[in-house]
Amino acid sequence: MNKIIIALLAISELSLGAKRLLQVHPIMPNIPMIPMIPQIPTHMGPPANMNYNTPCSQTACPPGSCACSSYPTIPCPPINVDNPGNGWSAEFNAAGTCYGAQININYGEQGMTRNLAAINVNAPNALYNARITFTNKQTRETPKVTDINCRSGLCAGATFEFIRMDYADIKCDWYLGCGAGCTVIQHGLSQPCDQVSTT
Repeated sequence: MNKIIIALLAISELSLGAKRLLQVHPIMPNIPMIPMIPQIPTHMGPPANMNYNTPCSQTACPPGSCACSSYPTIPCPPINVDNPGNGWSAEFNAAGTCYGAQININYGEQGMTRNLAAINVNAPNALYNARITFTNKQTRETPKVTDINCRSGLCAGATFEFIRMDYADIKCDWYLGCGAGCTVIQHGLSQPCDQVSTT
């Protein structure tokens, strides 16, 4: 009988101890909670068309122009446009807006772009001493720049370089030409724009 009472007391004591263990809260380390905020890209898909409407002079180049006011003393940081889609275009609408700029238009290996609509130069010296380089690394397509519009000498001093790419038309005034010093480089051959222009 003593053995039964001792056994019942032991079982009772064990069940009370288990209840006490459940009542004590475990000590958790103090870890700060960091809210998870999803990263939402600001732009998805191909880059938007370029529009430069801010004029730039030799004394002042305000924000909004792509001009490099330190050129030619300090080289300009390049402006890279990666994988623009079919129909993409660039407009240079103000005098000196991209003076001395280096603009790289790059097509990556997995791209399927066939044409870049237009490079429109609409103001004097907008691309003076600027260089626009078109580089194609696509394996399936060779993109073509449909039009480079220089109008009446507005591409003076500009250089257009095509690396594994082509262009359809460089349009310039019949009498005034594309502009002094306008150059096209393709397949390593450098030519004045006036010699390769179509109109």
